[in-house]
Amino acid sequence: MQTSEVDIFHRVSLAETINITDVHGDGNLTVNAGSGSTVIITTCPHHVHVPGEEHSCTHCKALVLPKSVSKPKSLSTKTEKTCHMYIDNLAMLTVEGKILKCRGIIAKLMKTKTDPDSQVSLRHAASLNAIYEGDFKKVNRLLHEVQAILPETMNETEHRLWWGNLKCLAKMREGNCDAGIVFAKEALPLLDMMAPSCITAWLLINHALILTEIAATQDDREDRQFFMKMAEKDFQHAIEHTEYEHPKQMLHSQSRVPRFAKMGLAFLYLGCKESADNFRLGTSDVSLDDIKRAKNVIDALDRDGMVCDSGQFQFMVAKTCLHYRLGSYQQAYEQAQEAKVFATKHSFGGFVKFADSIVQYLQDYK
Repeated sequence: MQTSEVDIFHRVSLAETINITDVHGDGNLTVNAGSGSTVIITTCPHHVHVPGEEHSCTHCKALVLPKSVSKPKSLSTKTEKTCHMYIDNLAMLTVEGKILKCRGIIAKLMKTKTDPDSQVSLRHAASLNAIYEGDFKKVNRLLHEVQAILPETMNETEHRLWWGNLKCLAKMREGNCDAGIVFAKEALPLLDMMAPSCITAWLLINHALILTEIAATQDDREDRQFFMKMAEKDFQHAIEHTEYEHPKQMLHSQSRVPRFAKMGLAFLYLGCKESADNFRLGTSDVSLDDIKRAKNVIDALDRDGMVCDSGQFQFMVAKTCLHYRLGSYQQAYEQAQEAKVFATKHSFGGFVKFADSIVQYLQDYK
């Protein structure tokens, strides 16, 4: 690596406690609960059974005590700051389509940065790079290597959360959301052990994207709404977590997270499945109100602009889905073709196959 290249590189709630209490007598009750607790007070008699209320109960009232968000944590060690720099800067190279350049930098750094934390962070960066290439065998190999190093690291909790986030993302991109949700659920409890940041925000986004996939497969309107509300909550929490990132850390992610969360909302409202390797529109039961909500989000993103090429690709896919839902099939087809060309140009191997599947799907609708 040339000296100039090194210089450029270096510059460059889900976790809630639920307390259920039956109220008898006059209903006077004093509850002491920690932050992040949901206190459900049942006001109906204990012996009354209310059928068909699996997801909610009109006889129950929930008082949500929002989880307190701590101040940005102090990055007291050089190792921690360096790992954040690797995660953010190398990810930015990847999502800008500079796949080969990023891979070369990682290879050189791995020879010189031999401490366990750096080795884990660099393998994580290489895993994200491989996900965008569509090389999932390489992803599995790298993350398996990480598991062997994790016990030696100083910042093990954060590394484990990021490991789970990458496994979740990889499984989604493979189209295996059943496995993706398992890895996400394994990582989610770690949120309680960390201050909110961009690291935690990305996990929330990927968990929300899996919920989006699940929602799109639901034929029952109430079930779909149930999963949509869960996903909306995660997308919003992701944006909030980013606001508490250390002001001098993860600068690229601070710009990308809000846009990716809003784009996720667009896919959610459109009932589309955007993260698998095959294009499937999912449910056909999408209300005009949801389509309007999606259009408003997409219009806002269009005004603000995207901050990276991978985001631009996914934005093009979102517009494709919107055109389809509006019945503008020719526009949807043309937008999908543009997305395929864009993915090919930027070496997003994993996205090229996905874009091609969209084109093939829409050919019958032209």
